[in-house]
Amino acid sequence: LLLLLAGFAQASDYQVKIQVKNLPETAKPTLLRIYNGSMFILDSLATRDGEWVTFHIPENTAPGSLRTILGIPMYGQQPVAFDFLYNREDIELSVDFNNTDTTIEVIRSKENTIYFQFKKADALFFRKLGLLEQVVVNYPDQDEFYKIAQEYYKKYQVQRDCFIDETYAAHQNTLAGKIIRNQKMPITETNMTAAERDSVFRADFLEKIDFTDTLLLNTDVYTDKVFRYIQMFMKREASPRENETNCIRALDQIVPRLDVNPVVQQHLLQFLIGGFETMKMEEVLAHISANYLQQCGGSSDIIKRRLEGYSRMAIGQKVPDFIVNDFNGNPVSLYNTISPYILVLFWHTDCGHCQVMMKELPLLAQQKMFSSHQVKMIGISIDEQKENWEKFSANYQLDWLNTHIEGGFENEVAGDYNLFATPSMFLLDDQYRIIAKPTTI
Repeated sequence: LLLLLAGFAQASDYQVKIQVKNLPETAKPTLLRIYNGSMFILDSLATRDGEWVTFHIPENTAPGSLRTILGIPMYGQQPVAFDFLYNREDIELSVDFNNTDTTIEVIRSKENTIYFQFKKADALFFRKLGLLEQVVVNYPDQDEFYKIAQEYYKKYQVQRDCFIDETYAAHQNTLAGKIIRNQKMPITETNMTAAERDSVFRADFLEKIDFTDTLLLNTDVYTDKVFRYIQMFMKREASPRENETNCIRALDQIVPRLDVNPVVQQHLLQFLIGGFETMKMEEVLAHISANYLQQCGGSSDIIKRRLEGYSRMAIGQKVPDFIVNDFNGNPVSLYNTISPYILVLFWHTDCGHCQVMMKELPLLAQQKMFSSHQVKMIGISIDEQKENWEKFSANYQLDWLNTHIEGGFENEVAGDYNLFATPSMFLLDDQYRIIAKPTTI
């Protein structure tokens, strides 16, 4: 009876079988599921039979996008991987390890047949549009061929929209159909300048997305679209501060459109917060705290506390006082440090970026960078082991207030300054208000 029950339990799982041509013997394929911009291991113990790799998917796995990492071709190269769809069905695919982009074939799977047929047709649409765009941008506009290219440039954009509508109408109850529905793009005219096209995309791009479907959180549709939209506002030649302002402009277009579904709104805000933290865009995070904190959801208390911290430590805010001990055990108070400008630097001896900075700071001091601008520096080590800070400091030559706090990121000072990474810097005026938060030397 136990053996029979075990057989039934195994049968309730779904299988993904992939024929991988040229799969290295040493490869260890892994299956991941995608959720709101993150990936989680679904099966890392694939069974292998010659070219065939088999994964098991638990029955309670939600429909969504899966990614299989087949292996790494050579040291230092990107992993060989590809995405496909899962919607509670057994799946059989075929692919060549040396060229996953163009060799994927669906042997068995309704969802993936729809999905990959669309992707193949869509790639052809974009190839045609790309070639026509070169003509309408560069070809002499008085030539008869130019007029024909103009006509087809608009025609293919409209055809693509119709193709998406028809595909969705035929498969609207499938996961593939829901994904395809959200692939529409703004239509641009041939006589537009590049700046005008960019303007149309920024104005219309979000209108093409249906933010009501929580199922799509199990795919990269929403996160990919939101990221691409923010990229439309970023400028390579802009300063970090200018690009933070550009991101805020994009954010103020995105968040109001998420009101249609609070669950999607909460998850995408969490995705954005994580991204902006990675990029150290603290002014953007402060803006989210000031304007969108209530949309982060009741279950996101940690995120709310972090956002409130960014708001407290935004440019223009007065920082809290602290008392820390220097290398000789003497107390150092921020508010007792009198100088036109103060640079507070939180660092850690094991931090690679901090190590680079510590080599370059004395060079700046030799160039009188700090003295000529009347900047007093307070360095605060957050090393968990005080001995590491003491050992480093014994041979380190710099005219600064060199201090240490116990407990690392858990210290009260670290909490007051909303620290999540090192190095973290705050440039203060004589009223102890933040005037800049440098990220590099």
